[in-house]
Amino acid sequence: MNINAKYFGEVSYEENEMIHIINGLFGFETYTKYLPLPFHEEDDSMISLQNLEDETLSFILMNPFMIYPDYAPELSQEDLKELGASSIEDISFYVISVIREPIDTSTVNLKAPLIVNALNRKAKQIILEQPEYSFRHILNRTNKEGE
Repeated sequence: MNINAKYFGEVSYEENEMIHIINGLFGFETYTKYLPLPFHEEDDSMISLQNLEDETLSFILMNPFMIYPDYAPELSQEDLKELGASSIEDISFYVISVIREPIDTSTVNLKAPLIVNALNRKAKQIILEQPEYSFRHILNRTNKEGE
């Protein structure tokens, strides 16, 4: 299958590469099928999460542990069960970012990560109960805090 990806142009993909987001992302609940496209082949530090139902819809995700090493999200057993995960080791975490100019005003949403079961490709956006995380961490400050 092919899609005209927002940041990559025409991309071929297989159905098993797709991620299904249970209940969609907050504010985009009707869109549940996405294709993760890494900006860097060697790692998952930054990903374009391309919607497969609307080619104009794409989100920039970041691996929160690469920008904030002390990030420690707590998942409920219900979240794990809903994703079909037997343990947190089966889960990958991503945070939605808003990239702005100048770049040091860009933000990441540490409060509502996207959690993905890497084994079955099911995902869900959750809101963490942890008060130390906010919906708009300034990326520049996040980097300094993580050093």
